[in-house]
Amino acid sequence: MITFLIPFFAFMAVMLIMLSGYMIWTHFIDPRNKARKQHMLDIHNAVHWGGQSPGIAQNALRDSALETWLRSRSKTFERLENLVQHANSPLTAVLLLALMLALFLVVIVLGFLYQVNPLILLLLAAAITSTPVLWLYQQANQRRQAFENKFPETLDYISRAMRSGHSLSSAIDMVGKEFTAPIGHEFKTVSDETAFGIPFKDAVSRLADRVNSNDLNIFVISLMIQHETGGNLTELLDGLAKTIRERIKLRGKIRTLSSEGRLSAWVLGSMPFALTGILTLINFEYISVLWTTPRGQTLILIGSGLMTAGIFMLKRIIQIKV
Repeated sequence: MITFLIPFFAFMAVMLIMLSGYMIWTHFIDPRNKARKQHMLDIHNAVHWGGQSPGIAQNALRDSALETWLRSRSKTFERLENLVQHANSPLTAVLLLALMLALFLVVIVLGFLYQVNPLILLLLAAAITSTPVLWLYQQANQRRQAFENKFPETLDYISRAMRSGHSLSSAIDMVGKEFTAPIGHEFKTVSDETAFGIPFKDAVSRLADRVNSNDLNIFVISLMIQHETGGNLTELLDGLAKTIRERIKLRGKIRTLSSEGRLSAWVLGSMPFALTGILTLINFEYISVLWTTPRGQTLILIGSGLMTAGIFMLKRIIQIKV
């Protein structure tokens, strides 16, 4: 049975890798396809949007029948799409799924070839398969952090622009032109969408969905309330900027106080791997018993479970929400 499964998984892995490479080439590298898509986008904008290019039109042109079908069938696919959007990645959720499946099959095939314990193989395959998702999570967090660090300055800029006589829409457009990414890019998208006739509430709601920041959510809710009830928006923005700055200072203090716990987590988490690498270089036959014998593989499983629990507990201790 195993001798039959190895060629099958190997064939599926090769086919998925080739398919992923082809899709990446056709979507992002092939100059003819890029020129064709840009030409179609220009025609669409010239007809519907007066020569301008909103992000919503680009997203509509990128959608495929497969993406639409997966989106209607699976909530997990929607979460992957949101993650890709938060990370501002050039990948699509379909390419991400294909890459994860290809990695899973490659690990399974190599595990069968080297006769790895099935339970260890599944754990290793799951860990390697989740690597692209973890990388996107890191990219999304870095992008959100960069957005939040510049956000108080952005609120001050909007407030000063409104005091000098500009409207809120004009101030948002100025932010999109004057600020760098990700602030400038996101506010430029809001300005474009409102200029194309999308309601202001929908445009700022889409902004909150793209960035996924608590500070930005407070700003969006404040704008919606002010848009419905009226009031002095400049004073509201000044108070919000002050509050966000205080939260940033508090987060910095908490990060400083929890630095010892984070360092302990890194040291304790890396020590088993560092020790394994050193022993492998010094005496390979001695350490190879750990993964070539059933008792050693059982110890690996137990150790992995205890390490995972320990890292999770340390993360819960040092992670304080503000």
